[in-house]
Amino acid sequence: MVFPVSGPHHYTDTFGAPRSGGRTHQGIDIMADKMTPIVAVADGTVGWMHDELGGDCCMMALNHDDGWVSWYIHMNNDTPGTDDGQGWGFAPGIATGVHVIAGQLIGWVGDSGNAESVSPHLHFELHTPDGVAIDPYQALIAAEAAADPIPRLAGLDRYGTAAEISKEAFPSGSDRVYIATGMDFPDALIIGPVAGIQNHPVLLVTKDVVPTVTTRELERLSPSTITVIGGTESISDDVLARLRQLTSAEVERLPGSSRYETAAAVSSFGFPSGANVAFVANGDAYPDALTGAVAAAQESGPLLLVELDKIPEATATELERLHLDRIVILGGEGVVSARTEQALHAYATTVDRAWGWDRYETAVAISKAFFPDGASIVYIATGLNFPDALAGTPLAALRDGPILLVSNTVPSIILAEISRLAPTDIVILGGTGAVPLSVSYALAVYVN
Repeated sequence: MVFPVSGPHHYTDTFGAPRSGGRTHQGIDIMADKMTPIVAVADGTVGWMHDELGGDCCMMALNHDDGWVSWYIHMNNDTPGTDDGQGWGFAPGIATGVHVIAGQLIGWVGDSGNAESVSPHLHFELHTPDGVAIDPYQALIAAEAAADPIPRLAGLDRYGTAAEISKEAFPSGSDRVYIATGMDFPDALIIGPVAGIQNHPVLLVTKDVVPTVTTRELERLSPSTITVIGGTESISDDVLARLRQLTSAEVERLPGSSRYETAAAVSSFGFPSGANVAFVANGDAYPDALTGAVAAAQESGPLLLVELDKIPEATATELERLHLDRIVILGGEGVVSARTEQALHAYATTVDRAWGWDRYETAVAISKAFFPDGASIVYIATGLNFPDALAGTPLAALRDGPILLVSNTVPSIILAEISRLAPTDIVILGGTGAVPLSVSYALAVYVN
């Protein structure tokens, strides 16, 4: 099956959810901007159509050649750029009885019918040859994967994506697994370099729950030790107890009463004899540090946290213990001030920065500084959230490739850096809700 929406989109499995009047939802709502193209999911013949303006416009059925049927509802009924109800949702030539092929344009996303008061979307239904509506969610997931021109490590959510990354990086298991919260960034950020240096995965949990997908990956990895990052405010004791029930591994915690203390504890654990270099990031803002964890792993240094204008006591104590030659600040003076930079000179001979005007330029600056000769593989993650890039740190460190960031588009500076790196492989971290297919297509031409 071809995915029905050809453009940026997102969706969740709402099949069977309650609706007004005692109804249940019989399809999946694929959220996308108005006028995003809609295509035929299979070879077939156009069946019923509702195309009267002001009525039920615009919706249609496609009778697949193999007997299955798909329904397309809430197609556009507005003149482009308006909400006037005077346009058409169907592509030229689309009419009852017309045969179409999979991937052919049949219309555009809109908000017609009872969707006028909500965001534009395509309500997509899939019916068996017997006329029974089934949940199309897994078919949609499979269709996206088949259409993706770039390899992708993705689960249904951040926990699933972390598990998929772990499977790719550690196919034979791992004797240690690091566990961090998926609800905030600092703990997963600071353990990344240690995990990358030691070649161990990072999996994610919530404060009080071990997701099923994480449980299954722990069973596959069969570790002898599970190390939980952060104090009880990040991950409860109930989760540690659950981990002990699930596995025969020794379960330990690297605690801290704050993110700064936890970062110092992780550094002391990972670098008991000190280090030549340490990386420093703002403990209240993740974007500039997202890609720095890979560089820290490459340089065999810890990642510590500071405030904008202050070096917390726990960080200062650990910086002194490490006996550093160099400190690398991740981000510009807007996240780590010139005052803090000056104070850091007390702990290392050299203090420099890897930074840009935004998170994307910072990612490029880090890539240029630590991959000056290019890279055979590049990892791509969304810069709009933290979990995928941070869970990908051990894999990127293992494969010796940088992580670069995108949004719903690919910034030109990122494309230029990929061109400079000249990779033979590009891998996306995260599903199409995080990195849409349109980004995959833009990246595909840069694979050598």
